[in-house]
Amino acid sequence: MTHRLYLSDSGLLEFEATVTAARELSGRTAVLLDRTAFYPEGGGQPADHGTIAGVPVVDVQDDGGEILHVLDGPAPAGQVACRVDGARRRDHVQQHHGQHLLSAAFEATRSARTLSFHLGEITCTIDLDAPAATLGDDALRAVEAAANDLVFRDLPVVARELSAEELAALPLRKAPTKGARVVVVSDPGAAGVGVVDASPCGGTHPRRTGEVGAIAVLGAQKWGAGSRVEFVCGGRVVAALAQARSRLGEAARALRCAPAELPAVAARAAEDGAARRKEVERLLLALAAVEAERLAGQGGGAVRAVVVPPAPGAAAFVKAVAAALAARGRVALVGAVEDGRAHLAFARPRGEGPHLGELVRAAAVALSGKGGGAPDLAQGSGPDASRLEAALAEAEAALTRS
Repeated sequence: MTHRLYLSDSGLLEFEATVTAARELSGRTAVLLDRTAFYPEGGGQPADHGTIAGVPVVDVQDDGGEILHVLDGPAPAGQVACRVDGARRRDHVQQHHGQHLLSAAFEATRSARTLSFHLGEITCTIDLDAPAATLGDDALRAVEAAANDLVFRDLPVVARELSAEELAALPLRKAPTKGARVVVVSDPGAAGVGVVDASPCGGTHPRRTGEVGAIAVLGAQKWGAGSRVEFVCGGRVVAALAQARSRLGEAARALRCAPAELPAVAARAAEDGAARRKEVERLLLALAAVEAERLAGQGGGAVRAVVVPPAPGAAAFVKAVAAALAARGRVALVGAVEDGRAHLAFARPRGEGPHLGELVRAAAVALSGKGGGAPDLAQGSGPDASRLEAALAEAEAALTRS
């Protein structure tokens, strides 16, 4: 049985141990040690990395109680010097304990229980039993402030195995499922038991909450019947702020304004864009009407035509031309090519008549593509533009047979 040093001291990064066995895991060499400060993946927290006798440790797994240190190299033997990656450990401690404080804040301020936790490479998430609709920006900012208050007060943290009597006396956030190790955050100046948070956990945690640095809630989204909250802690808050500043700067330069002016300038740009899109749509419909009028004057029966669309917008243009022909009482089989891709739009007056959705589906298959739609208006496309004329001819022949 390996003595788990990380349980009593998350700050222990260098130690000596004896290799007791060698194994293989997923095609890589792995070793067992008589004692280890390497944390194995579990509880939402990734594994530690580092070195054993200079050989890189790339993963650590708990396999039925055996802690396997997966190596990127040959297995050492005997007494070995071990080193845990300090930056990675610090980051995981900040994220994991920050999650405890954030979960406590959600429960205290919103009565929202944490159901699961994931520590990702860039951001972290917790899943709550509270609907996302109840977690607007004001609510998230209030929870964030409450969690950071626990950080800034630099409260003491104790993580250890507790007796049944000690467990019974604590206001646990959840019941223990594996062992009786509990992470307790205390407030010596508070009345009563003075416990801010008590949660069973086998992960690595700091000695004081101040080591978390800061907690930033990035947002919440619907997740099943509850919600998923994204957040970062410690050094990741600084990285996220730098990234946000960089993105704001790029956007401000693109819009030729100061970063502080970006919201107003972006809103005006969005309004201008919407107005331009409406004008483009109006012009496209007008151009389609002119094209439909020209095609309708070429004789009776179905109108089969390959048109030249404005760029970009072939799909919208052929649909508008076909619809305009149908409004003039004609059956339309219209195609166009844009960037090497063929586009189809078939239309007819409403009422009794052939099912154009089935007809356009067959034509799109001839173009190595897909299509479909309603009986009176359907669209499709495909990459084999060289077959467009033939596909339209085949559709017209099928229309004549029906």
